This record gives sequence, C-alpha cells and structure tokens, in this order.
Amino acid sequence: MRSLKAVFRQFLTDRRGNFATIFALAAIPLVVAAGAAVDISRAYIVENRLKAALDAAALAVGGETGKTQAELEAIAQAYFDANYPAGKLGVPGAINVVQDGNMVNLVVNAELPTVLMGVAGINTLDIGASSQVTRMGKKLEVALVLDNTGSMNSGGRLTVLKAASKDLIDTVGGAAVSPGDVRIAIVPFTTDVNVGSTYKNESWLKWTWTHPPICTTTGKGKKKKTTCVDTRTVSKSGWGGCVVDRDEDYDVSVSTPTSVDATKFPANDDNIYNANCSLRPLVPLSTNWSTLKSEIDAMSAGGATNTTIGFVWGWQMLTDGALLSNAAAPNPADLEKVMIYLTDGDNTYYRQGIGSCNGSSYCAGVDLRTQEVCTAIKAAGITVYTVRLVSGNATLLRNCASDTSKYYSVNTASELTDVFKSIAQALSNLRISK
Repeated sequence: MRSLKAVFRQFLTDRRGNFATIFALAAIPLVVAAGAAVDISRAYIVENRLKAALDAAALAVGGETGKTQAELEAIAQAYFDANYPAGKLGVPGAINVVQDGNMVNLVVNAELPTVLMGVAGINTLDIGASSQVTRMGKKLEVALVLDNTGSMNSGGRLTVLKAASKDLIDTVGGAAVSPGDVRIAIVPFTTDVNVGSTYKNESWLKWTWTHPPICTTTGKGKKKKTTCVDTRTVSKSGWGGCVVDRDEDYDVSVSTPTSVDATKFPANDDNIYNANCSLRPLVPLSTNWSTLKSEIDAMSAGGATNTTIGFVWGWQMLTDGALLSNAAAPNPADLEKVMIYLTDGDNTYYRQGIGSCNGSSYCAGVDLRTQEVCTAIKAAGITVYTVRLVSGNATLLRNCASDTSKYYSVNTASELTDVFKSIAQALSNLRISK
C-alpha cells in the first residue's frame, strides 16, 4: 500500500507532458482563428464581386422607366447573373429593386459556405451588397446623324446600325425621369438630306442652280460679296424632298434662308448621287420612340457621301429657331444637346464649285467644309460623338468629336453594337452614387 501511495503521489506531482496537453487545448481556438482569416478573406472577395455585378445591374435598371416592379427585377437579375456566374463563390439570392424618385436602389444577399470555421459551428457567412444609381435629371436632345450611302449595304453595316440605333433609343429614351426630358431626332444623309416633299412650296427652296454653281467674288472685308449664277432647273413635280448644300458660306451654317438665292437650299432630283432621293425624310426631335424606330427600320442604302450636309442638318435639328427644328433654347444648367454622327466612307461629292473640287470625285475641299461646320457646332455648345465604320477620314472625324473619348473607329459592323451601348449609357445620365 505504501508503494501504491508513492506512485500515486508521484503521478499527481509529475509535470512532464504538460506542454502537449496545453497545446492540444490551445489548438482549438488557433484553428478557429486561422479558419476565420481564410473564410473572411473569401467573404471579402465575394462582397467585391457582388458589388461589381450589382453596379452593372443598377445601371441597366436605372435606364428603364415605365416598367413594372417584376420587369425591373427581371432586368436587374439578368444583368447581375451575366456578371456573377453561378460558378463563382457564394450563393446569391434574388435582387431587391426599389425606386425612389431619381434614385434606384438594389440590394442582394449571398451565403458563403465556410472552409474552416465549421470547427466552431459556423457553417456559412451571410454577405450583403447594395448599389444606388442616381438619374441626373438633366434634359437631353439627341440628333442621330446616320450615313445611308451605298457602301452601308456591305457587310451587314446598315442592318447592325439599325439594331444598335434602336437599342440606343430605348436606353436613352428610357432614362427620362419625366415625359419630354429626352427627345431624339434622326437625320439620314448621303450627298443629300431629305426634308420631306411636303415642303415643295416653301420659299427657302430654290429650283434653279448649277452643279457646280458659277461663282464670282468681289470686294474685300465687310464689302466682300460672292455671287453664284444658277443655271440648272429641278422640277417640283415628283420631287422626293431631297436638298443639297447651300452656296458657300451658308453651306456650313444654320442661318435662316432669306430672299437671297445663295441662302436657300437647292432642291435635288439627281439619280447619280442620291439614288433618286431614296433617303428617308429626317425626323425632328421627338419622344415617339416607336415612330423613331420605324423610321430607322425603313432606312435604305444608296448614293455617295457628303459628310458636311449630315453635320449641318444634325445641327439644324438641335438649334432653337433653325429651319424645321423644334429644339429648345439652350440652357446648360438643365439641357444638354448631343449629336451622334456615323459614316463609313470618305467624302466623294461636293456641289460647290469653289476650290479644288470638280463634283465627281474625292475632293479635299469638302473636308475643309466639314471641319469648319464641326468647329461651329462645338462652339454652339453641342457635344459631338463621331463613329468611323470601316473607312473614312479618321483625322477629320476625330477632330470633329468633342474630345478623343467621343471618337470611335470600328473595323466591323458587329462592333457598332458595343459602341452605341457605350454612348447610350453615357447619355442616359446615370451614375453610381453609393
């Protein structure tokens, strides 16, 4: 018995193996802490991905008006799913969309299965993300100036342009906070612009002119005067509504025509350059999206290129008091005016007989006229986007844009879709506010 008591007493006082026991006990919180660091890092990654996908969904929903709650949530979910595929970490739930005046709020929650925190009984982490988009509320007038020349029949260019333009109308038009906040005009162009045959009796048209006109200039400075002798006659009968450039220097301005012939727009029925006026008539600023899209669908390609006349009539549509325009008076505080100009070729036609152009082949003279009208448009406070499709004078179009970020050059028609989406998103005046 004495020996057993001694062994038992020795066992109670023995300190060997304490470290192993203490380590075993301490290992549990250490493992939990290490697991928490790993799982929290994974949660941070998931939160950032949720936020990025939710921002994309918010911008998409922010451009939609007149939709039901279910429609908005479906749009948001589609954009979110496209940017947060199911294979990514986390299991997100449905998106909640709430509109509050000019603000759109989106919230989404996700569950992240833990890797090591399950040791402590924590099997999932709840992660949430929110996004808020603010509609700026600024009124917007947009002129779509679209090349309808024969080359637009190549490579499906016109087909893609129609689809991209209609999508832009939906996005930009849908961003209007109140009816009338956004208005859009369409200006198809070749060497001509079609103003509509209903105007055939208007005094601002002239029916006799030359191609090119015979012009003489007398005097200097304020006394300088250019006189053009017109010798060609166009019949009102059967006129399709097309007009060509005015005489210099009226060809690069939106000044109101007067009784002076040089200020008037020459009516045209030429089948050589404008495919017998097959152009669709221009559409002044409108909020009728279905009509605008129908007119775009009806566009057809034919004829040669004069970039100047497209710019001039786009400018007309955005100018208060200009011919055929119903534009509002400019007010930078609450109204933005924008021109989106697309062409797929170099200038090949120039009516004017002034300078080096002969009116039947490429002429540098019309490029100079285009540059002059672009400068005037931007000076009038209009924001200009230019899109070069496959070919065209890149330097000229880049210089015509308000800045280099607003100039696009694409090599295939399919790229137009993304370009117009980018422009539409910029014009929809949405910004991530939170």
